[in-house]
Amino acid sequence: MIALFPGSFDPFTNGHLDVAERVCAIAERLFIGVGTNPAKRGLIDPDRRVALIEEATAHLTGVEVVLLQGATMDEAARLGATLIVKGVRSSIDLDYEAPQAVFNDEVGGIDTWWIPTRPALAHVSSSAIRELLGLKKDISRYVPPAVERYLTDNRS
Repeated sequence: MIALFPGSFDPFTNGHLDVAERVCAIAERLFIGVGTNPAKRGLIDPDRRVALIEEATAHLTGVEVVLLQGATMDEAARLGATLIVKGVRSSIDLDYEAPQAVFNDEVGGIDTWWIPTRPALAHVSSSAIRELLGLKKDISRYVPPAVERYLTDNRS
């Protein structure tokens, strides 16, 4: 099985890492796809996000981090992925992800599996990390060491 784990990962959190580790237990190959939204100015440049995620997942076998250029379903097909995986923290995430999963299947012919977040990580989100960072709070327990180093060293 080849899986695609898409997201903005701005920044990549321990919750994201947990999903990647769990998917690696069942997939022979995992693409972590870093998406960009041209309408938003991100915290971390997309190329830097790729490098940080590569460092954070270096202990995992079969992981490749890539920049996504188009629709997730099209990128999955381009990469040869047979499955899209998404982490979900709550019913709010599920409500947001459900229509996307249906379109991925109906239009793109690719299934989506939701990986429930472990309860200890359910409160961790990229937006919460950005907020804590802006308040100059310690984020080390919420992000992989490579991400924490980068964000701490580049704090405004």
